[in-house]
Amino acid sequence: MNGKYGNVVTPKEIKKHKIKKIDLIFIVVMLSIPILHYCIFFLYVNFDSFCLAFQLPTGEWSLETFKAMWREIFQQGAVMNIAIRNTLLFFLKDMLVIPFQVLIAYFLYKKIKCQNFFRIMFYIPSLISGVVMTTMFMEFIGSDGPLGILLKAFGMRRVPNFIGQGYAIPTIMFYTIWTGWGGNMLLFSGALARIPTEVLEAARIDGVTPWREFTRMIVPLIWPTIGTLYILSMTGLFNAGGPILLFTGGKYDTYTINYWIFDKLKYNGVGAYNSVAATGMIFAAFGVPVLLLSKWLVEKVPTVEY
Repeated sequence: MNGKYGNVVTPKEIKKHKIKKIDLIFIVVMLSIPILHYCIFFLYVNFDSFCLAFQLPTGEWSLETFKAMWREIFQQGAVMNIAIRNTLLFFLKDMLVIPFQVLIAYFLYKKIKCQNFFRIMFYIPSLISGVVMTTMFMEFIGSDGPLGILLKAFGMRRVPNFIGQGYAIPTIMFYTIWTGWGGNMLLFSGALARIPTEVLEAARIDGVTPWREFTRMIVPLIWPTIGTLYILSMTGLFNAGGPILLFTGGKYDTYTINYWIFDKLKYNGVGAYNSVAATGMIFAAFGVPVLLLSKWLVEKVPTVEY
């Protein structure tokens, strides 16, 4: 190695060369980890799933798995039919609850009475373990729990089983709304806190009503946060379901697509890989266009910069 002064290499140049070599090794190592992760857990897993979808458990190439899944999807009363219906219900719930969360966050932002109490009530479920919350909730809604005692006090002779047939899905949906409320409220509260107070004060001086302030100013100002949550809800379309395993274990027509896959793999093991892979491909064909469309619609909504 030739140095600055011909063949003489100074200690400073040696140190500089070593640092460059260490930096290069560090960059190679740090880049190799995500690249290997991508190749193994994304490319390989998805390619393998793609191949499995077109194979029978015996390894023979066939479209029979897709045909069987397609028949089950449209068969009235089939488990997959029920799973699709419940998944869409959970998805619709996520879409409808976001506007109410924005509205409640706005009221808390306006510093209403007892706002700290409401904030604590909204955030507590997000801080407690899901298993603990589910157990407490089931005890609360039981026939001998506080809700059952209250209903009996109002004259109801027979308290319904709220995790039984006909009641389980609405109960689980209410539970997921309650426990998931705090996280979204935290995001909306943060977005509202970033709005300059001068903007709202100027609107108030001009005589803008609270409703117009909310619809014409607040919503456009925090639309990037609202739109992001809508897109995240779209990406979780086929993961919807809530704690079905803890509440019902899939009984009482509470299957969702996510739980159906779990149950299929749990009881059939390797033999279910083909049908699960085919199911994933069928619903990805529907889910990806829906996600892209929703992203396009969210970006089309005009926003206000501050």
